[in-house]
Amino acid sequence: MPFSSDSGKSWITDQVKTLSPKSVLDIGAGSGTYAKLFKSRWPGAKWVAIEVWPKYIEQYKLGDLYDEVHAIDVREWRTDKTYDIAFVGDILEHMTAEEAATVLEYVRKIAKYVFVSIPIGYYPQGEYEGNPYEVHVKDDWDDASVRRIFGEPSASAIDNEIGVYLYRGKLRIAVYAICKNEAQFVDRFCEAAKDADEIVICDTGSTDDTVALSKERGATVHHIRISPWRFDDARNAALALVDADICISLDLDEVLQPGWREEVEKAWTPGTTRLRYLFDWGHGITFYSEKIHARSGYRWHHPCHERIVPDRITEVWQDIHKLLVVHKPDETKSRGQYLDLLRLSIEEDPHCDRNAFYYARELFFVGRPDEAIKQVERYLALPRATWKQERAYGMRITGKCYATKNDRQAAIAWFRRACAESPEYREPWCDLAQEAYIQARWPECYGAALTALNITHREWIYMADPEVWGAKPHDLAAIAAWNMGLKNVALTYAIEALKYAPDDERLKKNVELMSKQA
Repeated sequence: MPFSSDSGKSWITDQVKTLSPKSVLDIGAGSGTYAKLFKSRWPGAKWVAIEVWPKYIEQYKLGDLYDEVHAIDVREWRTDKTYDIAFVGDILEHMTAEEAATVLEYVRKIAKYVFVSIPIGYYPQGEYEGNPYEVHVKDDWDDASVRRIFGEPSASAIDNEIGVYLYRGKLRIAVYAICKNEAQFVDRFCEAAKDADEIVICDTGSTDDTVALSKERGATVHHIRISPWRFDDARNAALALVDADICISLDLDEVLQPGWREEVEKAWTPGTTRLRYLFDWGHGITFYSEKIHARSGYRWHHPCHERIVPDRITEVWQDIHKLLVVHKPDETKSRGQYLDLLRLSIEEDPHCDRNAFYYARELFFVGRPDEAIKQVERYLALPRATWKQERAYGMRITGKCYATKNDRQAAIAWFRRACAESPEYREPWCDLAQEAYIQARWPECYGAALTALNITHREWIYMADPEVWGAKPHDLAAIAAWNMGLKNVALTYAIEALKYAPDDERLKKNVELMSKQA
């Protein structure tokens, strides 16, 4: 029949609501059902129809509905064009199962999202108004046979007599990076990213073999010059040279993990614009990163500690709760340019809490405690500085700054404030316990250490300190308990601490001493 059942249409409508295609292919256009449903929703999209029965083209004025109409059997049709969406509506039942599988396989090669509508159950049909193509050649499709013959869909629904299935074509994925003098990482980087459709490396002035080695490994290499230097301009220049549906931003010392492409494709449902995924930064710190994004609607922002930000789009996020990227850095690489660029960043965007925090932290890293304290205070006063864990981290940095100045009262006051700000995280409690230990405040040390140990949920955030999930809180609890005269309790915690660090000589001696005197 040239007319399509209403069944399944609401499900398809829901699936496409976040899509903004530039090209749409309608196979078996009939009376133009899908163009009538969606053409007004996607102004500017190019619509192409495939219709085997010439009389329908004239009868339903398909030339007025579509930008292109091809009067051809889809089994014989081939094209060098690609499409964002293809509708394969109620046509696969008009051919053998083998032919249907071949057609769908081909369409998935040329379209990103393929929507199949097919009768489910025994559904015989003969010619209609002299059209022999209306005969149902296979009239007994069921859900199991659809999945067996066409493969598992990304999503599906059965609505009355119609089954509707979403199949994804192959999304083009590009890995892109900026680099300078990183020849030592090229082979490992390209090997890990080899399942990408393209690896784009933008060199910013290497004098080693980075460029030659990258080309040998099949990467597309561009030379870019950014002056004055800033990371966001460099990454935006690199992004401008990427042609893909999905973009993965990496540095050359970051390594994609086996199976990464399968995980990305599985998570990238229709309308997705960005992914969160687990990232191993090194030194025992793992957190969720957000540098996998759609090609359109994004740009990089900030001279340093740059981040990808949406540009005139509404983001649609998906999460991958698996480790996709591992950071394996050159520990000798200088951070010398970071401080000046972070200062520039807060001058350009003084209300940005994120880089205000990074600037304060960097001042602490380079040993400028007075300036760090001042910048943490500025950060904490910003209206947008509302992330409790990061605020607590800022307070912990301030406490450590005062500790380096040997102002123990100010130090312990800031660690207490950090605990009050984010009491559900171990890190501030361990810092407080450590400072109380230094000051021989044994009840406070013991209480803070036990509070830390009672927190068993670990968040995957960049402020995490792996030490607090090891021997440290057990060790502090043991020492505090011992000094409070709780010798059996102290031994229990000392033994637990040693389990986390069995080669630590000090912990061994503590257990030995406490065992003799408990």
